[in-house]
Amino acid sequence: MHYPKQGNLLVLSFLLLSAIVITFFLIQTRMPPVTCQGEFDTAVVGAEIIDGLGGMPFWADVGIRTGRIACIGSVDRAKAGYLIDATGLTLTPGFIDVHTHVERNLSDTSPFLAPNFVRQGVTTIITGNCGRSVLDIRKLFRSLVYNGAEVNVATLIGHNTLRLQVMNQSSRPPSPAQLIEMNAIVTQAMRDGALGVSTGLDYIPGTFADTDELVELATAAGEFNGLYVSHIRDEGVQEEAAIREAVSIGERSGTPVHISHFKVQGPNQWGSSRHQLDLINSARDRGVHISLDQYPYTASSTGIAVLLPSWVSEGGFNAAKHRLTDPATRKRILNEMLIHLDSLGWKDYSFARVAYYKPDQSIVGLSIAEIADKRARVNFGKSAKVFAKTVFGSGSIRPIDSDSILQRQAEAILDIYAHGGAQMVFFDMAEDDIEMIMKAPEVMFGSDSGVREEQLNGLPHPRGLGTFPKILGHYVREKRLFTLEEAIRRMTSLPAKTFGLEDRGQIQEGYSADLVIFDRKQILDLATYEQPYNVPAGVRYVLVNGSMALSQGVLTGSLHGVPIRRGTSQDK
Repeated sequence: MHYPKQGNLLVLSFLLLSAIVITFFLIQTRMPPVTCQGEFDTAVVGAEIIDGLGGMPFWADVGIRTGRIACIGSVDRAKAGYLIDATGLTLTPGFIDVHTHVERNLSDTSPFLAPNFVRQGVTTIITGNCGRSVLDIRKLFRSLVYNGAEVNVATLIGHNTLRLQVMNQSSRPPSPAQLIEMNAIVTQAMRDGALGVSTGLDYIPGTFADTDELVELATAAGEFNGLYVSHIRDEGVQEEAAIREAVSIGERSGTPVHISHFKVQGPNQWGSSRHQLDLINSARDRGVHISLDQYPYTASSTGIAVLLPSWVSEGGFNAAKHRLTDPATRKRILNEMLIHLDSLGWKDYSFARVAYYKPDQSIVGLSIAEIADKRARVNFGKSAKVFAKTVFGSGSIRPIDSDSILQRQAEAILDIYAHGGAQMVFFDMAEDDIEMIMKAPEVMFGSDSGVREEQLNGLPHPRGLGTFPKILGHYVREKRLFTLEEAIRRMTSLPAKTFGLEDRGQIQEGYSADLVIFDRKQILDLATYEQPYNVPAGVRYVLVNGSMALSQGVLTGSLHGVPIRRGTSQDK
């Protein structure tokens, strides 16, 4: 008498299994009920499409005409001027790198080449971050139109840049007239197409600005629907206060806030990422519009000056060098450096490695601890002179205090700084915090990189060639931290919506044909700290405004990138 129940269960199981199979089949074979009409400049056929909105993939052809997606459906291959057979590959919107530093790579007379970004699948970059930007944005955009660019370029107006323009290196608050002048620069930049105002509050002279000054400038950007984008004042032991300041700026100005390269630095801060994210979520609950970006590495990179107290650099580099010649001032600097080191939880400076130092390539790749040890071992010999000379006269070498290892390391930092400074890589984060932040659904991604030129001296951070492939290969495919569809959403439609990039970040008819085609089974970063110029695997094609920038993994030299203003991609 149990058979009827068993029979019912078998029927239900069969129906359920059939529904699953049918659903899977529909998902795998779904084609929009459209037969694409007309001819196309380029057609991508046979690809798995992830449209950037976070939904399930589907299979279809994409027809491109005059730089835009003209049709998604079934394309007559004979009517395509150029055909890309993407069978077995994945087609997504081009990636948007929300945090780059390419100002030094922009020229009034030459095309803007960005090979490391193209190789990652990036089709649009946002520059002008951390308070540093070009000052004349209209001129920048006109140069990009005239000279051409490999990728699309949007920019912020940098607070450090405009403060230098108005106040030089002064540490005092601006006068009313100076604040009006800074506001006027922001207003003009927004009219010229800036996405918002950026701050670098860990750098000179941004660190000298108080919150009231920043609120004024954020308000000026907000009047044009811009953002307040901030490298916050501290990412270590004072990070909570720095986050609260950024939130308060958003609350007082009414301007959306974006926190750059969100992280927690130093052993004493490791494990606090959940708490910091809770502060962000609490602000959102109060109605503050706030977003974040991140790069997927446990090392950061910036100039060696961040290891010195900020007041040392007031008045510029020459003033700072002069301060180092005064024994009492130098002793104060060293003491403050070591106090700060201890507050972060470091035992020494072995976490800090030189990435680029023009006066002496022999110390590139060495940590500060190794450099100090090298200085001691050569006993002030000839090989030490290049990096051990100080500002105390030509060719002279200042004695090193042998009774303190930390003292020797701090002295090495000051000597490197006095000779023009060095680009550094700081191994200062924990993997658990990286993953905790990455799993937050509002987090976007940025390489925090400039243009990487092959054969350049130095060992720059691998993020310049690895950021986006690393997320897709390591964190999505290998670690399954979140889905590929979610990762693509946060690389495309989310940053486009957040930063106001119209007609970008989705595979939709009428949108600009910024596209990347990759092998989801092979995409992976290959750049390392020792070999940072290794190109990623698995990225096959990149199209920028419908033009092929990367074909079968080879750069084409196409210059179809355009300047992008907030709300429009058209140059005026």
